[in-house]
Amino acid sequence: MPGAFFARLSIAQMDEALNQVLHSSLMGWGIYLSLLLFSVYTWGMIIKKALQLRVEKHKSSAFRKRFAELEGNIVKLAEEGIMPASSAARLFVSAYEELRLWATLDRDRNCIVAERPVINALERTLDRAIELEKEFWERGATTLATISTTAPLLGLLGTVWGLFFSFQDMKDMANASIATVAPGISEALLTTVAGLLVAIPAVFAYNGITRSVRVIETQLETFAYEIINRFDRQIVVIPGQAQTRSISSEKPLAARRSRAAT
Repeated sequence: MPGAFFARLSIAQMDEALNQVLHSSLMGWGIYLSLLLFSVYTWGMIIKKALQLRVEKHKSSAFRKRFAELEGNIVKLAEEGIMPASSAARLFVSAYEELRLWATLDRDRNCIVAERPVINALERTLDRAIELEKEFWERGATTLATISTTAPLLGLLGTVWGLFFSFQDMKDMANASIATVAPGISEALLTTVAGLLVAIPAVFAYNGITRSVRVIETQLETFAYEIINRFDRQIVVIPGQAQTRSISSEKPLAARRSRAAT
């Protein structure tokens, strides 16, 4: 059967490759150990980011849905005790905390009163919050980019190093042939294969994280416009207006919603 033949062939090749790794030189061991650490970091980052992005997608979607249901009502959202466990929620919290420094709540008029326009300040706050979220989601991506470029170079270093000594041995042999130096050459080339096997997942992981960060950034920019529009409709600018009551809620803003605990 062709399938059984290729399966046996692959197993034999893997056994041979493992045997060559175990009998590598000190330089080879150093390169393989470095590549192993790179690979562990890469796959750990892939799993971590995949789980984080999945949770982020669910929680941000739930918060934006709640935001739409309450029509962006600042006080009602604050009274629910928002837990900033997603980028969208953290964006709203940053805008809310900035608003508390500029405006007060007027229960008689049922509106938020400010002595001066606050939209520009909120825009700057949201821009800064988006940059912080972008930095948060990009953590680890730079290391993956470094691994994707360094791993092939380490593999190439091992190959050149091994070929150098293989040709040195060939020079010292009276009757050198390809059969006598082939094991050394194949062992040297194996480091390049190992480097590529580490670099390829790192490249895909880096591109995937970068693409996901761009999507999150675009979504946050869109949501920031929604927040600004909602706040702008609820804020009344009255110069010289005395403060009536600070914008606050019975529950702290960053507290977990009571319904989330059930």
